[in-house]
Amino acid sequence: MFPIERIPGTIPTRCFGSAYRDLVWALGMSDDFSLDFEGQAVRAFANLDAGLAQVGTDKTRLISVQVYLYDVDGKKKAFDEMWAAWIGPDPDHWPMRSCVQVTFTGGNKLELLAVAVRDDPAAK
Repeated sequence: MFPIERIPGTIPTRCFGSAYRDLVWALGMSDDFSLDFEGQAVRAFANLDAGLAQVGTDKTRLISVQVYLYDVDGKKKAFDEMWAAWIGPDPDHWPMRSCVQVTFTGGNKLELLAVAVRDDPAAK
């Protein structure tokens, strides 16, 4: 049996991601809920990048990303612009993406739930 790798989290009982062979699931969210929406988005992208790197992949290998926003009507356009700058212009690197509105507590304004691939460590 192959081991499941975990990306350590800062919230008790949760990790920020998992990897099994060549599949990766990772969470991007802000680590500072006092920031405004744009500030939280910058932190979410940075934290997603860091989590993906920790298990040997990056945003160019994303398969899908589910975006959870606290205010789709008011913030999706701004998020789409930030997303485009973060993901880059190469359509070969664009994952399938959905965006839904949710209710958060504690000041959180968005979360990114990503699925990616990496080179299978068992194949080495």
